[in-house]
Amino acid sequence: MTTGAEKAFLIAGGGGMLGTALQCELIAHGVPFAAPAEHDFDITDPRCVAEVAGSFGAAHPGGVLVNAAAYTNVEKAEDEPEAAFLVNETGPRMLAEAAVSAGLRFVHVSTDFVFDGTKAGPYTERDEPAPLSVYGASKLAGERAVVEVMPDAVIVRTAWVFGPAGMNFPKKILEAARTRSALSVVTDECGSPTYTPDLAAGIRVLVEHGATGLFHLAGAGSCSRYELATEILRLAGVNTPIEPVRAAAFPSKAPRPKNSVLDCSKAAAFGVTMPHWRDSLARFVAELASAE
Repeated sequence: MTTGAEKAFLIAGGGGMLGTALQCELIAHGVPFAAPAEHDFDITDPRCVAEVAGSFGAAHPGGVLVNAAAYTNVEKAEDEPEAAFLVNETGPRMLAEAAVSAGLRFVHVSTDFVFDGTKAGPYTERDEPAPLSVYGASKLAGERAVVEVMPDAVIVRTAWVFGPAGMNFPKKILEAARTRSALSVVTDECGSPTYTPDLAAGIRVLVEHGATGLFHLAGAGSCSRYELATEILRLAGVNTPIEPVRAAAFPSKAPRPKNSVLDCSKAAAFGVTMPHWRDSLARFVAELASAE
């Protein structure tokens, strides 16, 4: 069990999908942490960020600041680029600066949307980002801002995140399947579904092992949105038919990468092996069922 003050975590975005999972992971491993409410840890407020990080650093020297906060509305970001960049670039920069000042290690969470999705195989950390959307561009800008301020920060890119807290694709599919006679789901977008408890565990282990730099952390394997939806309904015992369609059937302001599959072998070298997405999805659906 981890008990040292140097291992304490400060979580920005603690009330979100990943932030909630991080809290559960840290509790399970006896790791002390603080997860202030968003209004008490506003990552767009420089004074707030400095005060919270400074106070935490004084109490937990050598602790870890994790940024699990983000502007994640991909469509809305096209109309609100300033808001997206404020949260996804300016916020991480201020957090990194505060971490340096407070003597904290820093973990920043990013996304597969930094890529354009044109690569034939899984993306590695060495592949050149080329975001298609405002959201993707703002997240890439955040990565670069963090590295500029703190070169030894940990940046974790993940993809297709789902979990018990908050709304996500599996939950939306289940809700839709229970209220509609049929569904249509795209077949030409592929990715690596990632369960937040697994992602939280991966982040904790990377920190434990003293990792620095850029890592991809996503569920093992890959699938299309259609394959994911089909497996969700199978596991939940819901028989609503699903029609496979092309992404063009759902016009959107923000273009999505067709291929979001992430190669996580670099993290595996640090002892972080993510479970297969099918295994994670089965645990997720079982958890939802037990909560009903």
